[in-house]
Amino acid sequence: MMNNFYSFIKKYKWPLLSGVIVGTSYIPLPPWGILFCYLPLWWWLINKAENRKEAFVAGWVTQFSLTLIGFHWIFYTANVYGQFPWYLSFLTLIAFCTLAHIYIAITSYCFFIFKEKCKTNLSQQLIFLVLAHSLAETFWPGIFPWNLGYTLLWAKLPMYHFADLIGFLGLSFFLFVFHFMFAKIYFSNKSVSSKAIQSTLVVLGFVLLNLVGYLHGEKWKITDKELNVLLVQGNIGNIEKFMAEKGRNFRTDILNKYISLSQKGLNENKNVDLLFWPESAIPEFLNTNYRLNKNQKRLSEFLSSIEKPVLTGAFSKDDSNPNPESSVYNALFLLDKEGKELAMPYHKTILLIFGEYLPLSETFPILLKLLPFIANFGRGPGPSILPLPMDATKGDFALIGAQICYEGIFPDFSAGLAKNGAEILANVTNDSWYGVPFEPYQNMVMTLARGIEVRRPVIRSTNTGISTSIDAYGNFANFSPMQTEWAGVNKIKYLNNPPKTIFTDWGKNFWMIILIAFILHILLSINYEKFRKS
Repeated sequence: MMNNFYSFIKKYKWPLLSGVIVGTSYIPLPPWGILFCYLPLWWWLINKAENRKEAFVAGWVTQFSLTLIGFHWIFYTANVYGQFPWYLSFLTLIAFCTLAHIYIAITSYCFFIFKEKCKTNLSQQLIFLVLAHSLAETFWPGIFPWNLGYTLLWAKLPMYHFADLIGFLGLSFFLFVFHFMFAKIYFSNKSVSSKAIQSTLVVLGFVLLNLVGYLHGEKWKITDKELNVLLVQGNIGNIEKFMAEKGRNFRTDILNKYISLSQKGLNENKNVDLLFWPESAIPEFLNTNYRLNKNQKRLSEFLSSIEKPVLTGAFSKDDSNPNPESSVYNALFLLDKEGKELAMPYHKTILLIFGEYLPLSETFPILLKLLPFIANFGRGPGPSILPLPMDATKGDFALIGAQICYEGIFPDFSAGLAKNGAEILANVTNDSWYGVPFEPYQNMVMTLARGIEVRRPVIRSTNTGISTSIDAYGNFANFSPMQTEWAGVNKIKYLNNPPKTIFTDWGKNFWMIILIAFILHILLSINYEKFRKS
């Protein structure tokens, strides 16, 4: 058996190497291989794969290894959130690694068919791989839709500024274009000196692109408004939070902790315009018709004493809805200095499967009893704005675009907020179920990246870290410590009535250009021999 395993690894060592390079180049690690990470797989597919099955297996080996490295935190989530024993958590991780990015295997399989059916040269084969991988990356229905483009923001490579034109998926496509250029150099039979010269030119091209990106982003340094936000990180334990959300104790203790941390933060920072508490910081209903509840009265008294508004995650209840499940929402409330709602609470729209809704639970209610740790929230109306009065007598409001956790990683949602007039994006999150350090950094960067695409500052308040903000230019504020109680002020500089970016209007549909190019490439390649002979 060991001999078979050794033979398998020996045969697929290059696809395995690709997975290792991708996994070790993604957040939170330095992106050392983002210009060439898939080249070992591509070389193997072009030169070594003998049939479709081998091509599929090669792609599968790459996706399995990169997932195991970059998303190993699934084990922790299954163990802590799913309450699985360690061996089931391990099996969950293996199952996730087996299927999470299977599109790489499917793309490899399709490539071999393309190579079989069409008599193509190296350039045509590489173009197919670039376009097919970019499209698969765009359309694959993953729970955590990452791409290589995010590494540019993480590494502060100024090329990220082009995200306001084509988004981070578009940037990922251009990183594959660099793959193409390096593959053309190193998959050919050129001399060592020739390869060295051409590689240098490609690297200089990458440097030039970053220089142009730097110049492109300069105009977004200009702001005309300022909001001082006190971020409060409660670091509430998973058991306490779970029990409180189910209505079993800890609710008062949790509220008192946020009040205490906020008071401490205010004592250290006098100039604060808004308190910002994370997702479900108040694990009970904050609607106006629940104002007489003990903890809501306590919150109102605290806000009156400090004369500050608060933006906080909590639960919302629609009493007009008779369904006990769909009438409860994961919500974001903007409360004034007396604890009254300044606007209708925002109800989360994009719910996390198996975390915030259980498929088929309406048809088979017994599923909710078998899996009590899974919430089953109602679904909100879509991108919504919460107006914060700065000087109501002059009609001066800071227009806050609300995001709850998972919604921050979807470009279309933030583009919708920008179209609706948001001047600032506010994201509340609870990452306590994912461990440290990989997922908190990955989720943070993917969320803050929305601020570059739509050129709005993003503030992010989390339960256990990382709480921080990013301005429209791309400057990160200091990161809060993870797994620690913390409070700190972020000065949010923003534009009043900022313009919409090209990405907001149509750049998020950049995939259409790739799709058209892919279809044309297939059609031309099919008829390549006819064109060549004629």
